[in-house]
Amino acid sequence: MKSLAVKTFLTAEELEFRTMVRRFMKDELQPLVPQMEKDGRPPMSLFKRMGDLDLLGTYLPVEYGGSGGSLMTRAIVAEETARVNAGLDATIFVNIGLVAKHLAKYGTEAQKEKYLRPLITGEACASICLTEPTGGSDALSPRTTAKKVGGDWVIKGHKTFITNAPIAQFFLVFTRTSGENRRAHGGTCFIVDANTPGVSVGQPFDKLCLRSSPTSEIFFDDVRVPESQILGEAEMGFYIMLDGLDVERVFEGACNTGIAQACLDIAAPYANERKVFGKKIADYQMIQDKIARMAAGIEISRTMFYHLVRAAERGERMSNEASMLKLYSSEVAVMASREAVQILGGYGLMEEYQVARLYRDAKHHEIGAGTSEIMKLIIHKETMKQYDLA
Repeated sequence: MKSLAVKTFLTAEELEFRTMVRRFMKDELQPLVPQMEKDGRPPMSLFKRMGDLDLLGTYLPVEYGGSGGSLMTRAIVAEETARVNAGLDATIFVNIGLVAKHLAKYGTEAQKEKYLRPLITGEACASICLTEPTGGSDALSPRTTAKKVGGDWVIKGHKTFITNAPIAQFFLVFTRTSGENRRAHGGTCFIVDANTPGVSVGQPFDKLCLRSSPTSEIFFDDVRVPESQILGEAEMGFYIMLDGLDVERVFEGACNTGIAQACLDIAAPYANERKVFGKKIADYQMIQDKIARMAAGIEISRTMFYHLVRAAERGERMSNEASMLKLYSSEVAVMASREAVQILGGYGLMEEYQVARLYRDAKHHEIGAGTSEIMKLIIHKETMKQYDLA
């Protein structure tokens, strides 16, 4: 399907880049997916290959190995990756969309050389350690603490549902160092190497979805780190976290659009070939309804997603719109995957068919990076502000 959003928002250079990325995902990623799903992780050689082709640090500074391109180039890679394997997209998003972004903006020169460059070249993985057993939505109330002891800091706490933890070489750990819960001031973000004494990583979770992306708990038992491992400034770490939320939710739109597009790419040709009672199932109105809603949801999601990427490039505030996109596009991905399974019928239930995996992976995005319920609360709050009623 020809997308007007693609024609409207992408430059000629970005269109060419999109073609190259799509070819890479089809030729080099797709054959690896079954083994990745079985192993519960992508091979490090894949990250290295993507780094060699400049598919990781597309928008990051040239001086640290990036390409210095537009944020849209990162969006293109995200959508095309999720279209083939959403688990890999989740892992790369944490590495590049969150950790590398924070390091590029807040890191010292030494931190950028040691931690940012290997992420861009595909020689390292990392994690954002935010969610805790007591909750994920109340991110400003962590029980993980850090206290100054002599010239060092000592971290104690427990994080869970941490993407990439089993394969990460280092972590960005958000802690409470002072102040009150639910207050942004008093949080500090530390860069902690995985081999630091006192750090232990749990066994990978056996998840419903995103099986190619390993997730586990991490325990910090009196982990001692020097002052030089603080990212940004002490007591200002939660502002780093908040700084990334809008873009994180925009890139949720990328993954959701990729998943939904993959569903349509499978369901539409199948409906045009499968015959029941002497005619193609695509000729039945109930199937036409499913295809129509899938196509409409994808194009609307992609249009808003591209629009917000451009807004992010201009530095505009978009908390409300990013929440709208995250809510809507995740619902579209779940709907599209559900309908794709229904169109394929019994085949859709078989793990050997891609739609079964897409169905599982889509559900993650109504929970991760802020649940649909939290998105609705944000949208309500921001909407009521427009009427001076909040």
